[in-house]
Amino acid sequence: MQEHKHFFEEFTGKPADSFTELPRSGSSRINYIGSSENGKFVITYNENNRENEAFFYFSELFKSLELNTPKVFKINDNRDLYVQEFLGSQTLSEVISEEGLSDRVKILVKKSLKNLFELQTKTLGKVDFRHSFEYESYDDLPITHDLYYFKNFLIDVLEIEYHKSTLLKEFKSIYEIIQKLEPKTLMIRDFQSRNILVDEKDDVFFIDYQSAMEGPATYDVISFLYQAKANFPNDFKEEMLEYYLSFWENESEKQALKESFEWMKMMRFLQVLGAYGFRGLIQRKPHFLASLAQGIDNIYELNQNWKEIAVQFPELYFLILRLKSKEVQSKIQELILES
Repeated sequence: MQEHKHFFEEFTGKPADSFTELPRSGSSRINYIGSSENGKFVITYNENNRENEAFFYFSELFKSLELNTPKVFKINDNRDLYVQEFLGSQTLSEVISEEGLSDRVKILVKKSLKNLFELQTKTLGKVDFRHSFEYESYDDLPITHDLYYFKNFLIDVLEIEYHKSTLLKEFKSIYEIIQKLEPKTLMIRDFQSRNILVDEKDDVFFIDYQSAMEGPATYDVISFLYQAKANFPNDFKEEMLEYYLSFWENESEKQALKESFEWMKMMRFLQVLGAYGFRGLIQRKPHFLASLAQGIDNIYELNQNWKEIAVQFPELYFLILRLKSKEVQSKIQELILES
């Protein structure tokens, strides 16, 4: 920590008035808030240089397009420690936790969707996705990874029985459909309220976009509105989907977006449940354990109300049904209570 503090003081040319490590979540990155006479800054240490280089690339691109993202002011020689702009001390997730669906939260959600649309459209044709961290596009590789994430870290951990070859064939059919969805834009990938900062003027800023790739425009919209922890009411989610669609003037694109909503819900819900299984049931991180029940409710509700899963993917359909069985719910509680 002293080395990181010294790097910050070299940048400001002043002794630090304070230098505090922020709580860690699902990432291995270490973030600090440092302050001096020159103001507040975020200092980040991350040993994964490939991830850092993706973040640096997208940060520079976004700032050149005047998007609401942080500037990177200084990078060390090893490219694993950097100083970035401080954009607010509160996340949108924290505001939602404090206020619920207040009028202020509704305005912040709308601002977030509007800024997302601007990011998606302003970056069209301007991104070299070869700079992406893990995947250049949301094609068969990341889609298959997400589906196996759900299988390996939730279904297999809970020891729910299924017919393996049938399920894997269904996974293959799913990725063939998903990668064809249009329109495609820059996809932040982890676009949710804990990665949106709110400043004192109630402007919103996006962080943690180093996993960005090319993908269906609606993936980030669904990730944001249907995140388990926010637990927005269904009527508000539907209203906000229409609000997002209102930015798109091309009717054929608008129709394609509507048709992709349910597919994106399915993919995001499955991916998130894999994360909750891995980060929660295996790594025991409280945030992910607390969100597991709502995550299961989300995929169960979709499973009941969208007939495509039952018609096209019956093995997956019955697997999702089992997540709400007494036996599986009891197993989840046992795993949560384990020390």
